[in-house]
Amino acid sequence: MERLSVLCFAGTYGLALVSELARVLVKGSMRWYVTLGLTALGWIVQTAYLANLGWVRGRLPVATPFESLLVVTWLLGAIALYLMMRAPKPVAVGLFVLPLVVVLSVVAGLSGPRENWGDWGGRTVFWGRVHGLLLLAGSVSSCVAFVAGLMYLAQARRLKRKSSPRFGFSLPSLEQSERLNRGAITLAFPLLTGGLFIGLALVATTSAADGPLLKWSDPKILSTGVMWLVFAVLLHARYRVAMRGRRMMILTLIAFGFLVFTLVGVDLFLPTAHGGGAAPRRVSGGAAV
Repeated sequence: MERLSVLCFAGTYGLALVSELARVLVKGSMRWYVTLGLTALGWIVQTAYLANLGWVRGRLPVATPFESLLVVTWLLGAIALYLMMRAPKPVAVGLFVLPLVVVLSVVAGLSGPRENWGDWGGRTVFWGRVHGLLLLAGSVSSCVAFVAGLMYLAQARRLKRKSSPRFGFSLPSLEQSERLNRGAITLAFPLLTGGLFIGLALVATTSAADGPLLKWSDPKILSTGVMWLVFAVLLHARYRVAMRGRRMMILTLIAFGFLVFTLVGVDLFLPTAHGGGAAPRRVSGGAAV
């Protein structure tokens, strides 16, 4: 019965993917609304299923591979919804996110609710890897936004000085660089948010079970929180007319600097227990909390 319930919302996600693929043949905004509606329906049904599962079992549904896979697909479904609502309608965001949601949902449904981690490596290892992958994807998107910001500033300076292209190549237009920057920021924020909250949950649950892993005052945790706030400000500024253009690109460079300091600088210059620097245990996944 549980497999049938899972395959039900997996099928809804699959219909949303089919609708997204139909953009090749069907033009117009109605197809976009159908895709968004099916994705939202699948996510709502999955949310209700996970809430009921947690209520029946009296705990968070992350104690088995089956439950954890469902939560991962739930997070990815939320990210897909967010990106589809924020991105321009012609942008095929769903083509990149929905296939992963469908595949993971089907895998979870076929595996069934077995109470055994088997070869998964344990709950902490599994979620540590998810934590690291989300932060890695968010970092890649942040790098794209950073590069777009540099191209925008370089092109703006070139246009202001009315100088010709050097070395035989030209930069993208200001509109193209700004559009790339907006898309990358929109993608990076939910990925970094998911990675951050999974990392915090790992610290809290591991501390309760095995003793202190990281203190909440650890520089890695504090710097990650500040970095998230900077990216939240960056995302908010993206919708303010006064912050568009050069100001937005400079703020992107600042946010990228915070990201680099959090992922690399803290481990090099500050005393942190993350990654085994001052503690015998670590959160698996190898990325920042």
